[in-house]
Parts: sequence; C-alpha cells; structure tokens
Amino acid sequence: MQFKIHSSTQRGITVLQPEGALDETTSAELVKEVSELMEQGQDLIVVDLAKTSTATSHAFRTLLMLSKRLVSVGGRLVVCAAQHSVAGALSLSGLARLCCVRDNRREAVNELLVEERIDRLAVLVARLLLRGEERRKAVEAV
Repeated sequence: MQFKIHSSTQRGITVLQPEGALDETTSAELVKEVSELMEQGQDLIVVDLAKTSTATSHAFRTLLMLSKRLVSVGGRLVVCAAQHSVAGALSLSGLARLCCVRDNRREAVNELLVEERIDRLAVLVARLLLRGEERRKAVEAV
C-alpha cells in the first residue's frame, strides 16, 4: 500500500488522515503537510490515525514535535482514532500523556472547537476588563 495523507476540513478544523505505515520516511511527509498548513495560518489540526496501519516510535516523536510546534504559535494538535495495534503503541510510547489523544474524529474536532471558544472568550473578558478599568479611571478623573 502506498502512503497518502488525506486532508479535509470539518467544522473549520483541518483533519489530516495518514493512510498506510507512519514511519521515519512518511513522517517527513506529515511534517511537510503540517508546515504548509501553518504557513497558511491554520494552527488547529487533527491527525486521524484510523487508516494508519502501523506507526513507529519515530512517528510518535514526530507527532509530539508537531504538537509542540503548534502550541508555540497558539495552535493545537489532537491525535485520534488510532486502531488497535497503533493505539497500543501510542499508549506504550507515552505520547498519550504528552499530547491530546481522543478516541474518534468527532471528539478530536470538538476538543479543538472548545479550545477555540475558550480562547475567544478569554480575549473578550480581557477587553471588557480593560474597558472597565478605563471607565473607572475616567470617572475618578472627573
């Protein structure tokens, strides 16, 4: 089977689905794909492993590195839908403790949508607090 990365958008979130074995060589393709998405300003990404037949420790290191890279620019990566053998290796690798892992694509997308809403709410609260402080200072000045 030839390795491919399927790309789609679900509710505004980019979903990448590697098909085939995810190893040292094919992980480089995933890095390239995520890098291109980041250059386009997309920083909320789901990696759906439902069609990934096998994954090496190098693949898990790559996923962790991508997750850290996205977090450094205010984004996030969620891994989901790992099949039985890949899920076992994912657990043994410790990646599940270091990176957000969900059981299926729906949960992964919802995870990112919740994060996005929380971030927007935090910005709104900060603006409201700033306006309140400005109004308080204006009243004191009168």
